[in-house]
Amino acid sequence: MDPQLCAGLGTLAGKTILVVEDEVLIAMDINECLEEAGAKVLYGRNLRQGMKQLDHEIDVALLDVSLGHSETCLPIAEALRDRGVPFVLHSGDLQRLGETISSIGAPVLEKPCDVAVIRGALLKALASR
Repeated sequence: MDPQLCAGLGTLAGKTILVVEDEVLIAMDINECLEEAGAKVLYGRNLRQGMKQLDHEIDVALLDVSLGHSETCLPIAEALRDRGVPFVLHSGDLQRLGETISSIGAPVLEKPCDVAVIRGALLKALASR
């Protein structure tokens, strides 16, 4: 996403962002970028940890679709949707998980994805709220 477009969408500073990502190195990069943008990051590595983070107030979320051990982010996505919290999907398995992804019905970013693009997608999700 164009940085100038991101500028018009607002800021992540002061926002609480849930990141559910089973690949630790990817999560570290994303979380660091979001924290540098002034956001508070809540992190879950799997479905159980992600669901536990739902105890907190969340402004927006980034969800890896496939969380390993045949788990998906679907229960988290449904809980966020019920609360009116916008979210963006992040997946490297678009072909294999196509049906699951389309049933969730949220913006999708394909891995690998530049953190600036992720930041822009989260800003856009917040703006469309």
